[in-house]
Amino acid sequence: MFRTIILILLASTTAAHAGPVAAAVSWLASSAVALYGSSTLFAGFVNTVALSFASSLLGPKVPKAQNTSGYDLSGVAPAADHAIVYGRQKVGGVIVFKETTRDNKDLQLIIAIAGHEIESVEEVYLNDEQITLAALSDGVQRTATAPEQYQDKVYVTAHLGSDDQSVDTNLSSESAKWDSTHRMQGIAYLYIKLEFDQDSFPQGEPTITAVVKGKKVYNPNTAVTEWTDNAAYILRDYLMSDYGLEAETTEIDNTSFIAAGNICDEAVALAAGGTEARYTINGSFATSTTPETIIEKMTASMAGSFWYAQGKFRIKAGAYVTPTVTFDEDDLRSNVKIQTRRSRRENYNVVAGEFRGEESDWIKTDYPEVRSQTFIDIDNGQESKTDLDLPFTTTSSRAQRIAKILLYRNRQQLVVSATFGLRAFQVQVGDVIMLTNSRAGWTQKPFEVLSWSMSPLDNDPSAISLTLSEISSSVYDWDADETAFDLDNTNLASAFVVPSVGVSVSSIGKIINEHVITTLQILVSSSQPERVDYVEVQFKKSSEGNDAFITVGTGDLGKFEVIDIENDTYDIRARAVNTFGVHSEFEYLYNFTIETFADPPQDVSDFHANVTNGSIALEWTPVTDLDLSFYRIRHAVEESGGTWANATTAVNKVARPANSVIVPSRAGTYTIKAYDKLGHSSNNYASIVIPSSDIAAFTTTLSQAEHTAFSGTKTGCSVTSNQLRITDTSSASPTSPATATYDFSTYIDTGSVRIIRSRIDVKVSRFNSTAGLWDDIPGLWDTWEGSWDSWTDTLFADHNVVMYISTTDDDPAGTPTWSDYKQYKSGDFSGRAFRFRIQLISEAANVSPSISELTARVEYN
Repeated sequence: MFRTIILILLASTTAAHAGPVAAAVSWLASSAVALYGSSTLFAGFVNTVALSFASSLLGPKVPKAQNTSGYDLSGVAPAADHAIVYGRQKVGGVIVFKETTRDNKDLQLIIAIAGHEIESVEEVYLNDEQITLAALSDGVQRTATAPEQYQDKVYVTAHLGSDDQSVDTNLSSESAKWDSTHRMQGIAYLYIKLEFDQDSFPQGEPTITAVVKGKKVYNPNTAVTEWTDNAAYILRDYLMSDYGLEAETTEIDNTSFIAAGNICDEAVALAAGGTEARYTINGSFATSTTPETIIEKMTASMAGSFWYAQGKFRIKAGAYVTPTVTFDEDDLRSNVKIQTRRSRRENYNVVAGEFRGEESDWIKTDYPEVRSQTFIDIDNGQESKTDLDLPFTTTSSRAQRIAKILLYRNRQQLVVSATFGLRAFQVQVGDVIMLTNSRAGWTQKPFEVLSWSMSPLDNDPSAISLTLSEISSSVYDWDADETAFDLDNTNLASAFVVPSVGVSVSSIGKIINEHVITTLQILVSSSQPERVDYVEVQFKKSSEGNDAFITVGTGDLGKFEVIDIENDTYDIRARAVNTFGVHSEFEYLYNFTIETFADPPQDVSDFHANVTNGSIALEWTPVTDLDLSFYRIRHAVEESGGTWANATTAVNKVARPANSVIVPSRAGTYTIKAYDKLGHSSNNYASIVIPSSDIAAFTTTLSQAEHTAFSGTKTGCSVTSNQLRITDTSSASPTSPATATYDFSTYIDTGSVRIIRSRIDVKVSRFNSTAGLWDDIPGLWDTWEGSWDSWTDTLFADHNVVMYISTTDDDPAGTPTWSDYKQYKSGDFSGRAFRFRIQLISEAANVSPSISELTARVEYN
């Protein structure tokens, strides 16, 4: 369970800010000029201070700037800097309160995500897996509804950080350590409650992050303070914030910021279709990060320039501006210095770097590098790469656009330095002008102003020195040719994201120790098996609830089996678990019906007989069905027209795998069917006729016919229409058959003790008092062949007649001693006199054997 951990609560709800930080702004061009000091120093007269995205990267490569990603993950820190969030970004935060309640069953967390008010919290992630919540409203608690393992286990409340923010009443009701004074005013935070469950949190406390729409900023173009990711307006907000440069409104050149903001909002076409804003800032950083670093990265996010001149901060976004001013030789007040080419170490032909956004799962990832084969060829085939990390850029297409501007801007290598006359007062850093110089062969060639400074001359005290860099509109052209972005295939997959599995199901029959069983086979697969440590497989009957799932097993991907399962409809589910105990969502397969061995067995074929010495050997070709159980053989006295139903059972069961049986010799028709383990019989019967001529004849035959009067002793049977039937079969069934007995009216006396052969000939038919209702048809009649109107009672064997004989050596007319009745079909017996009995049996309601002829025979030589 969660350990009980209580951090020191916030002593104050007032936002903390970075202390006085020296603002350092610099630029690098043909020469370097820098000024350092607090923001108040900018109030004085400054000739030139400029930070240009393009020019700052022209010099030698310098170490990477400080981290500008804020808090990527949530963690505990006793004293941490506030995070600032602009635009939309996935962020972590600082855990400022942690406590377990309800006997260690609930973990209470407060995670500070920003040191200011934010627009909204859009998404919440546990271990980089998004949980499904209703839209998060300020101060309203929401319950996770997905993924499955987090249902009713995770509760989230978002507080957006207003200055009049009230206490979270949900937490204050759960914890005695959080009361109405803990309002966290001016701090955006998440209150998270986790209810402990081993399956939900196999690794313990999860890492929590959120996708946040950050600070609302002032738009000087509309005079409205609202959320935006416009790079120009966000930079303006940073300059004026107390965690930035704390610039006054009078120190902001709103005209340049509005112009840059309009450029940032321009729609740019994408290769895949659609558009996106030209430049945005979406990211976070800690207040400990120096303003120099933040300003540099924000300026890079708009491929622009930032400078301070004439007492104001000014910016320019990366876009070509058609020149309106042209200078020529008449404007010059000095010689012209021309730098035609930079050194090799300042040249590059490939630009690469990192960005971080939704398409990279909010992970710092390399955007496709931008290279120019033309520039590589110019550099004698030698690749030279520079790094351009864009921590506030969230799409690879936008990152490539900015990188392309940098690459092409770098190859605009002409740099001009000269002193100009009074007309140069109308331009400033960032402007594009036309320059005409016949000696250099330039006619209205565009240049960008990199620096501007007063340079009084004896003959012209208003002279101005300009440093100009060659520029072309093609630097900013973009024809939607960005490289399609893919995650780096060598990056390790997230440990908290487990791939789903595929589930397929089948059922087969097996024989184990002559026992036929049904086996449910479940095949579990994955397209990423290397990320799966093992899988869990479960099943239940579809008619049962989710709490009835039974674990089949855990193990490697592949086949799982449920052995000896009954025919029914089942739900199956499986999920993957990785090495860290994190599992995927269950993959379900619903309503899989098992009907193994539901079909009847094959019909018996090649049924034949051999008659020898008073017996008949019956043989047939074995039925190959796995679920075959036995064969049943019936006998009818008719040598023509005998059927399965109008017969008596000769052999009740011939167990598999036998395919022959010896029966006493009787003329008539023998029929046979195969039966499976479920008691289903083959659709049709096979038959063979044993003619009387094949049976050995005796010199003397004595008989006793009981029909049609049937005057013997009846127990449970009666005569109707000259036929003997069971009187009541209304409740007969296979498990509780109806029976009746009939004792013959007299015996047969041979006059002396001798060996005789006896049999009882019964001509029987199936009588159904319901006239054949559908509901009364036994067996799987929907599997029978042929048309329903061709079915007759000849298909059924739900009735039988069993024969019995009793013998005596005494004179039956005196006081004989009779043997017990014993069951027989046909056989040899010793005695003088013989008496007979039959038993009528029905295994179906309203069905009875109906005997029209009944004769006992005794034969001897």
